[in-house]
Amino acid sequence: MRARGPPLPPPIPPSPRMYLPGPPPLPPPGTIPPRPIIIRLDPATAQRMDMLRSVSLIKFLRDARVVPSEEEEQRRERVVSELEKIVMDWAKRVAFDQGEQHWITTGTVLTFGSYALGVYGPESDIDAVCVGPCIASLQHHFFVVLRQMLEARPEVSDLHSIESARVPLMRFKFNGVPVDFPYVQLPVINAAEAIHAFDPRLLEKVDGASWRCLSGVRVNREIMQFVPNMKKFQVLLRCLKLWARRRGIHCHLVGFFAGIHLAVLGAYVCCRHPNASVNALLSLFFEIFSHWPWPLPVSLHDQTPLWSPDGCSLMPIVMPCFPPEFCASSVTKSTFKKIEDELRRGFALTKDIRNIDIDWSWIFAPYPYGARYEHFLHIVLSAPTTEELRDWVGWVKSRFRNLILKLESLNVGCDPDPSEQVDHTIAEPNVVFLWGLMYRNTQICTSSLKKDFMKSVINNIYGKEKCAHSDITMSIVSTPQPLKSLPDQSVHSQKLLNLPSLMLGFRQMNLGYQPMKQDCNAVG
Repeated sequence: MRARGPPLPPPIPPSPRMYLPGPPPLPPPGTIPPRPIIIRLDPATAQRMDMLRSVSLIKFLRDARVVPSEEEEQRRERVVSELEKIVMDWAKRVAFDQGEQHWITTGTVLTFGSYALGVYGPESDIDAVCVGPCIASLQHHFFVVLRQMLEARPEVSDLHSIESARVPLMRFKFNGVPVDFPYVQLPVINAAEAIHAFDPRLLEKVDGASWRCLSGVRVNREIMQFVPNMKKFQVLLRCLKLWARRRGIHCHLVGFFAGIHLAVLGAYVCCRHPNASVNALLSLFFEIFSHWPWPLPVSLHDQTPLWSPDGCSLMPIVMPCFPPEFCASSVTKSTFKKIEDELRRGFALTKDIRNIDIDWSWIFAPYPYGARYEHFLHIVLSAPTTEELRDWVGWVKSRFRNLILKLESLNVGCDPDPSEQVDHTIAEPNVVFLWGLMYRNTQICTSSLKKDFMKSVINNIYGKEKCAHSDITMSIVSTPQPLKSLPDQSVHSQKLLNLPSLMLGFRQMNLGYQPMKQDCNAVG
């Protein structure tokens, strides 16, 4: 019986080895092939090569503009500071209206996610939790009173409420910075003092929605305690987020990574290799997880929850908090295989320590959807106004996993491109999604597909209300041009032609699917 817990990670070799380039010719039958010639690098040379690659990697991140400027950092700090003032005023106003002791009533704001970990980019949003006292309810005081206070501020725009989500929240822009703003109601009057103490006995008394809101805050605190070198971890996590976005595997709503998944995986590598450089950490990330024996859970503290929710069985990742919980996941059979392919591709491109002048743009090249697939599921979401479209898109995306599972039940492999596009030939505000399809000898009836999917979209009052004014259409299309996620052909075409198919991500997913033949027309 195999022992539980993650396997031992591969150690960093004390004396790096370097093989001569190129595979040797096959020996004649019956002869014993010679042993490979190995060149041992002295530690000083290996360290210098590693340092040069680390410097070039950090420069690539700067050139890719994923590191915010000092002005951007100060801008976000001002946003959080202003939100804290608004929430404090709101808590005292609620207390005054109810005749409570407003002088001791407080509220505050806690940040989590990429902003709190220091890995946000110039276009990243701020994940901030509004923490309120026991007298401030979610439905009235948060979604009505606080919303009215925010709407009255000239800095706030594009505000809309998502009340029926698993984690109810308001979403808006503050001075142009996107903010996700869920609510936590504490069973005390002085919420600011209580939450900063972070007493576990107090947190056990909050409701389920509040507990889920605080999960991100708790995970961030644990990660910052686990990671031995925060600066190296931040560089690694920026690399992973850029890689996942460019390769089309950074959207948990369509079955790929969320930020929390990459943070835990990155922290795992940093904890196991505390002395590694940022170049070595990135290489080790691909080496470890391209060979990981899934579904063995990845855990920072070697503790595993007793049960796994739906969606976590293929690629389970444990949040570093107590009690241990699995990170919410929407991974399916199709998306799991693409993640595996991308991990193998990353390992193939980073394992060669000889290459000092490594071209990082190959590793972070945008995924070539147009070259990879012949046919796509074309999904158009439309609504009468831009504000209604935002709500409609957010709601439908939260149900996309059901559509992917339906396609897989029809023996259709699916690669859902997370990027959103706009069809300017449609008069109404709209968002278009293009999902790569892989199947053989199968007729897809898009009208039946839509009918089945809509059952999950309108399964409650909120969905029925949104659907009354909004629309969704589906069709099967051939390779569209241009695709938003395609690389610039003038820059990448020659490089891509010289790479093996595994490096490009063209490997056929081992699902028993093949690209649709030209005579397989979809009906709808």
